[in-house]
Amino acid sequence: MDFFLNKVADDINLKNKNLSSACFILPNKRSAKYFKQIVLKKIKTPAFVPLICSIDFFIVEMSGLSEARHSKQILFLYECYLSVKKNNKQESFEEFMSWATVFLNDISELDQNLADTVKTLKELDEINKISNWGKAASNPKENLSFWKFLPKLYELFKTELLKNELGTKGLCYREAKENLEHYKDANKNLQHFFIGLNSLSKSEELIIKELIAFNKGEIYWDIDNYFLKNKNHGSSFFIRKYKNNWERYIKHPFKFDGNDYQRKKKITILETPKVFGQAKIVGGILGSIDHSSLEKTVVVLGDESIVDPVLNYIPKKLTDLNITIHSKNHIKEIRFLISKIFDAQLGQNYALDDLYKQLNLSIFFKKSFSELNKLCPKESKVFSQILKKWDNPFLALKVLINFFNLIRGSFQNNTNEFVQINSCLKALTGLEDEILQFSFTKDYNNLKAIILSLIEENKPSLKADLNAKVQIMGLLETRALDFKNIIITSLNEGILPKGKTQASLIPYDLRKKHNLLTFDERDAIYTYHFYRLIKRAENIFLIFNNFNEGVFGGEKSRFIHQIEIEDIHKIVAKTYNPTINIENINEEILKTPATVLRLKEFAKKGFSPSSLSNYIKEPEEFYYKNLLNLHDNEEKEEISPRLIGIVFHESLEYLYKPFIKKVILKKDLLAALNNINYYVQKSFKKNSIDFKKGKGLIAFEVVKKAIDTLIRIELKDIERGNKIEILALEKKMECEIDLKTIKSPVKLKGIIDRLDRRNGVVRIIDYKTGLIKPNEVVVKNLEDCFNKTNLKSMQLMCYVLMYFKNSSKVLKSEAAIISLRDLNKGLINFGVKESSTKTDYIIDKDKIKIFEKKINELVLEIMDPNIPFVKNS
Repeated sequence: MDFFLNKVADDINLKNKNLSSACFILPNKRSAKYFKQIVLKKIKTPAFVPLICSIDFFIVEMSGLSEARHSKQILFLYECYLSVKKNNKQESFEEFMSWATVFLNDISELDQNLADTVKTLKELDEINKISNWGKAASNPKENLSFWKFLPKLYELFKTELLKNELGTKGLCYREAKENLEHYKDANKNLQHFFIGLNSLSKSEELIIKELIAFNKGEIYWDIDNYFLKNKNHGSSFFIRKYKNNWERYIKHPFKFDGNDYQRKKKITILETPKVFGQAKIVGGILGSIDHSSLEKTVVVLGDESIVDPVLNYIPKKLTDLNITIHSKNHIKEIRFLISKIFDAQLGQNYALDDLYKQLNLSIFFKKSFSELNKLCPKESKVFSQILKKWDNPFLALKVLINFFNLIRGSFQNNTNEFVQINSCLKALTGLEDEILQFSFTKDYNNLKAIILSLIEENKPSLKADLNAKVQIMGLLETRALDFKNIIITSLNEGILPKGKTQASLIPYDLRKKHNLLTFDERDAIYTYHFYRLIKRAENIFLIFNNFNEGVFGGEKSRFIHQIEIEDIHKIVAKTYNPTINIENINEEILKTPATVLRLKEFAKKGFSPSSLSNYIKEPEEFYYKNLLNLHDNEEKEEISPRLIGIVFHESLEYLYKPFIKKVILKKDLLAALNNINYYVQKSFKKNSIDFKKGKGLIAFEVVKKAIDTLIRIELKDIERGNKIEILALEKKMECEIDLKTIKSPVKLKGIIDRLDRRNGVVRIIDYKTGLIKPNEVVVKNLEDCFNKTNLKSMQLMCYVLMYFKNSSKVLKSEAAIISLRDLNKGLINFGVKESSTKTDYIIDKDKIKIFEKKINELVLEIMDPNIPFVKNS
């Protein structure tokens, strides 16, 4: 089978082509390099290599401007912002950064699509006036002036960039369209070939149509007839439109619409929990493919953050490998270190000992710590200067550069760590000119934010080996390329495709009006890249994370569903539960006298059901997270499962609070349905979550829908004649654990989300944000509650135990979980299986007695000074 780029080269007939008058434009740098290799192989006689470049490079060159780096654009924009807002309250650079990148992306997209950017921003202002009608007076925080100044900010920003012969990507495209006639006059004999493109902006479309009509140029699409014929298939959304609407195709043939997708392929769908499961599968697949068959193999990382674990599981014998994805973990550690140094300069408590300890404990820096200690002991001048008060930003840069030069010297040349530090130094040394140009960099808070964003942007350059048998890349890098063996990871909804998340100040309707991409079109773009990549492949492995964590976790991609529904190819589906062996010389943590003392303090305050779960799953994790209260140094998520859980709990509490100590009536729930929007908004505002756009808006709608479903289920239950009385909400509970061998007090504590009485039977109800399977809360016997697979049942029984201990008159109860991810199931009840067909859902004092005995045994094990905290392998 001919791969796409080879097919294009044959159609152009390179052997008989005057290459000095040809120009080849491809989607990106990687595809341009591959095509250049093909051209060089086809040419048998000496010739000048033609211009072969990416579409971005070609159009920026045509514009006569230089595309400013993102960090440079941010600095220019902030300077313009200060000028526009000089008579009003100004945001700090850090506050400004919260919306600046989104604004830059929006105006760049408007320019790229040749929209009237100023007019669109004025329309945006009018929309927000209507949306916030009456709010500004009642709530001063609703700042409508923000939208009003955006048109003026754009005009000043554009003027400043053009004055410096710079542009955003969009501005370069707009200028290129304006310069098109000048370009044609200067290149009268040049023939243009556009290869492997898909979604075109308005400026691209106009430029390409003009240039392929000029000197008999050509455009080569890569689409399959199977997709073109199906009007509902997202992969052909853009190309079908061009084929049907471009006048060119009245007289000229359409190139190329092949028939590759329906050819024989073997597709394997693999589900596995979390990142390490996926990484291990990738390593296993690469290890199982015969070395002679490895050629033209690609690993596509749907989520590029999993690159480190994937590399850890690559078979050692596999050396013919090329990777161009950057690890962000090391960048995080460098940014965290710089952030702490600036905190010290800004008066926060961070001493030399803290810095030294951080370098010693850091996974990234620890590798070189002993060498660093030899080069520069703690008492040396370099270490003391890093925390000594800086007089000016130039001194700050100099001290940081000296410090990181020293750290770089402690690593061996060309190691990953050396390259990362080198990249950091490049960012710092390049900042000296900016300090001279922009006066606001003299503020240390601003300087800190600028340095951190620069380090994020200034990724180390990796030299690509295009001839390596195995390539590791992101999906967008695969454009116009073909492979025989394809492994794609992280095929989950919200990752591939990204779904309805879109960071933009411009709402959906306004984007539609000005022909900007909405999430519908972005989905179509990713659908095209996915299907184009797999259509010529022979062996395809699709891997997704099946771990149900939070609202957005564990759902396989619609791409997998679509392939299964098409039923064209042979599909093998497998579930893989990996065992991960971690080499660690400290596989157990002994209980020192200090640890035993801390355990007693912890037991006195009380073991929570979740802390007991942590111990059963991983004693070492219990030791660090629960006992020592140490947590991973992770950047704060915008919307985390924990945060969604909090707003879900709070919103339900607001809605059901009026019904406490009373029987719920139908009219009560109908009133609650009308109040959902108000109370969910109240909770989102309380937790400082922006619910008007992006992931915040999605989470807002998810929580609203979930609560609406929950109330309607309860409404039907009442309509059937059942009597429900709310006894308590978010009820704090605790009880003593009677351990005769331990003299110090030991408690069990927790919060019962909902306590009610249905038809005379008390129910203990727990809310969970993740997906819960019934077999997680239904056990064969009460001892099974302490298995790792049944910990949800253990947590439920802990709440029931506490309730029984505090309510002596209670003889029986029920317990259940409400899953935010699967509300249609209603209550998922705890039960003990009596046979294959019968389950006992009633919890009585006999069951409590058995469970209490097991809890006592578990706590005794935790408290026993002779039993270490063991790391589970």
